[in-house]
Amino acid sequence: MPCIIIILAALWIWPVSLIATMAANQPPPRSEAGLKTYYPLPSRIALCGSEVPLQEPDVREDLDREFTIILWSRTQTTLWIKRAARYFPYLEKRLQEARLPEDLKYVVIVESDLRLEARSPSGAIGPWQFMKPAANRFLLKTEVKIDDRYDFMRSTEAALQYLAILYRDFKNWPLALAAYNCGEGRLRKAIQEQGVADYYRLDLPDETDRYVMRLIAAKIILSDPAGYGYDVPAEDLYPPLQPDQVEFVLDQEIHLRQVAEACGSYYKKLRRLNPRIQSATLPPGMYRLNVPAGTAPRFYDAYIHGRLVAEKKGP
Repeated sequence: MPCIIIILAALWIWPVSLIATMAANQPPPRSEAGLKTYYPLPSRIALCGSEVPLQEPDVREDLDREFTIILWSRTQTTLWIKRAARYFPYLEKRLQEARLPEDLKYVVIVESDLRLEARSPSGAIGPWQFMKPAANRFLLKTEVKIDDRYDFMRSTEAALQYLAILYRDFKNWPLALAAYNCGEGRLRKAIQEQGVADYYRLDLPDETDRYVMRLIAAKIILSDPAGYGYDVPAEDLYPPLQPDQVEFVLDQEIHLRQVAEACGSYYKKLRRLNPRIQSATLPPGMYRLNVPAGTAPRFYDAYIHGRLVAEKKGP
């Protein structure tokens, strides 16, 4: 009888120990795997070198709303982090060269989610969301076939010039950023009517009221993504684009597909490398295009030997 009891006991202990072993090998619950259930605002945060007045309850509450929305919009914020790896290195370099605050890089996040093809219902286009008059003011082409607003480098140069002018006019960065969103005239009118030249105390249109707060919230999370549960592996970040550039002159219209074929590539790839080209064809003129890395020699060989010619139409 005692033997039977011992055997039964052993049979009982074995599954329990096996379950314990299996449990030990399971991934920890989400709350223990780096994603907490709650993240507070930092006690202090600066924007473009100026302290955000978090001691004011209204300011803290407004920022907390944007921070919470961005923090838990996990799909969008993950894409922000991945795209930032592609575009921020160039943008940080240009900001440094222009002697502008590095925090301005978050403007392009708030404006367009870092999507080159972004287009608003009001007609603002590209990563920096330029309307046509503002784009033309800074010498960006806004033609039917070529629109520089979609080009990251060209539109970035225009945006940095515009931001520098706004800072010169309004003397501080929160106001300059608000003006970028709602326009200089509207901001000056609000300052005059309310007798306050402080972004945090101005009553502005709801979109502008939230704009700078959203930018600050983006800075908080993107400055320390892993600290807020966004531990994106380096290999999953989008690498910077490093295309070759080719310069050439056309004396007749050709299809963009022919340029792609001359590079040993394909139409879709060339369109993505040159978002400013808004047509399937290139009219006569001078061009500087991005082509896939390593393909410039092949393109020039085709161009020099006359293989880049217009397609014949019909018999």
